[in-house]
Amino acid sequence: MKRYFNHRFLAVFMVLTMASICPVEPASSYAAVGLPITASSAVLIDQSSNRILFSKTPNLRRPPASTTKLLTSLVVIRAMDLNKIVTIPASVEKVQPSKIHLRRGERYRVRELLRALLINSANDAAEALALATAGSRPAFAALMNRRARAIGCRGSHFVNPSGLPAKAQYSTASDMALIMREVQKYPFLVQTLATRTLTIKSTRGRKIYLRNHNKMLFRGYREVVGKTGWTRAARYCFVGQINAMNRKVFVAMLGSHRLWKDLMTLVSYQFGTFFSRSRPDRKITGRKEKKRRRH
Repeated sequence: MKRYFNHRFLAVFMVLTMASICPVEPASSYAAVGLPITASSAVLIDQSSNRILFSKTPNLRRPPASTTKLLTSLVVIRAMDLNKIVTIPASVEKVQPSKIHLRRGERYRVRELLRALLINSANDAAEALALATAGSRPAFAALMNRRARAIGCRGSHFVNPSGLPAKAQYSTASDMALIMREVQKYPFLVQTLATRTLTIKSTRGRKIYLRNHNKMLFRGYREVVGKTGWTRAARYCFVGQINAMNRKVFVAMLGSHRLWKDLMTLVSYQFGTFFSRSRPDRKITGRKEKKRRRH
């Protein structure tokens, strides 16, 4: 009996010793990897496993700029038929850029305004859709916050549909990734985000040309779709998804100083040389833009 307890004690002692020498790797160990990105907050989440692949202060509250429009599109597409016609109210003409200069009295289908919202980041389209959906900006903001909570967002609050600067409007990289996960349930929204250029029409035939603000689509990286954003306070933002090698990864990045370089760092972290070997060797810096716009 004494020998039995001695052996049992020795076994327990060896297990504890090995555990202290070789600790178990946590499930989110990749989240602790340091990457040279300038963004204040970022996260990568694998769709199939829901595993956090990388994170940097993912719960830091930041202004989300025009990535807000992803949530706006979710509220609108659940509330209104895509073929419903919206009449543009006079107040929409006063909305700050970026916008497509909608005119009072013009009529557009919801699908066309959603395309303007996500492709051209049109703030006037956001305002028109919000008013058509809820009747007022505060009422639409209430719907946004309700939808965000239903998705699982716990660190966000929204007061307008466009993402223009507002003290009480903020979100986190984690929450924005959840919103992007919800967006991918709607093929029309995902297809719109992946569209490089498009021309929409009013019911009377006025044409408006749209060009996507996501530079990845024009540089051979069409697997990276999403919504950009920028304001002076928010800096550069991006929320989207990476589709490659039979995998889908959600990405959210807020407060970046070098958006495209940061984004490529995150893409390369997950997919290595897959992108660089099969794409043109061109730098994605965005420095050639003649001027900055809030988008």
